[in-house]
Amino acid sequence: MESDYRPELKTKVENMDEYDTLIVGTPIWGGHLTPAMKSFLAGYDLSGKSIAPFCTHGGSGTAQSVSDIRSVCPNSTILGSLAVYGSRAENSRGDVEKWLEQTGILKNN
Repeated sequence: MESDYRPELKTKVENMDEYDTLIVGTPIWGGHLTPAMKSFLAGYDLSGKSIAPFCTHGGSGTAQSVSDIRSVCPNSTILGSLAVYGSRAENSRGDVEKWLEQTGILKNN
């Protein structure tokens, strides 16, 4: 984590230009994004795109993950984030729906 290691990913989104908003999820490791998520975000020009981050954690909340995203994607808009305690993830549907509504991704009709 300290060396900012970013592994090579085996797959790539071929049509990333077609997306205006990305919903990205990651567990929190040592208070930060996982190396694989940093690799994913750094692998594309996400300038002008909106990013809605969510994470699972063991007690740290989002910790430094949103700051990490801002550093990797300085020209993107970071929407509100969602942190779900890992052991409660299975029962977090209501929290996820509320978060998606708050970010404007899900329209409540």
